[in-house]
Amino acid sequence: MQRDNGIPRAYPRHNLPRGFGPRTPAALVAALVFVTLTISLVLVVASLPWWDLHYGSPWNETQRYYLGGMCVEGSCQDYYTDSIRHYTYFPQTYGLVLTALALSVFELAFLILAIFERKFAVGILVTGLLGSITLMVAPIYFYFALPVGLSSDGAFFTNFFGSYTERGMTYTWGGGPGWFMAPFVVIVFLAATVVAFFAASDSAGETRRSRPFRPLAAVSRSPRD
Repeated sequence: MQRDNGIPRAYPRHNLPRGFGPRTPAALVAALVFVTLTISLVLVVASLPWWDLHYGSPWNETQRYYLGGMCVEGSCQDYYTDSIRHYTYFPQTYGLVLTALALSVFELAFLILAIFERKFAVGILVTGLLGSITLMVAPIYFYFALPVGLSSDGAFFTNFFGSYTERGMTYTWGGGPGWFMAPFVVIVFLAATVVAFFAASDSAGETRRSRPFRPLAAVSRSPRD
């Protein structure tokens, strides 16, 4: 029997839960950091351009197509104006990314709740998987929908990536930073979900509850021994 300030303890200090296991402080802190990082990365993906169109000489300028609007030389406008015809697939892709963002926020909320009550851990798994799938669908949908929409308008963009020369001017287009970054954020999203669910899972609690309990009153020795 070991003592702290004369008070006996049922278990030695080195047997207390520690390390990186379910319900341990290290695992919970890592999960909070990981899920918060995921939210930040999804925000970055939503704010970056998803498609670029470059006009060669003599213009030498690039139109950057964000999910919320198009910008060129510092001037931006949304996709609901009459001068922009690409208003169908950008908002839909934006909706998918914002849905993934909302699910990542819900995942963080479930993680915080699971710290105090283990039954909320399943919410981490559900929101994390749904958010990862939604974010994965966004660049796939955008890749196939964009050329179809543009070509139906009579434009020469028949592929997601490509180039075209007309009257001495070369047009080059392709995916933007947001589109390239999205699949990597999906991986981070899935990894954060696994870490968070592991940290908030009930396995360690079940193991501790299965151990026989030794009440201090059953100890035959007096504190002075």
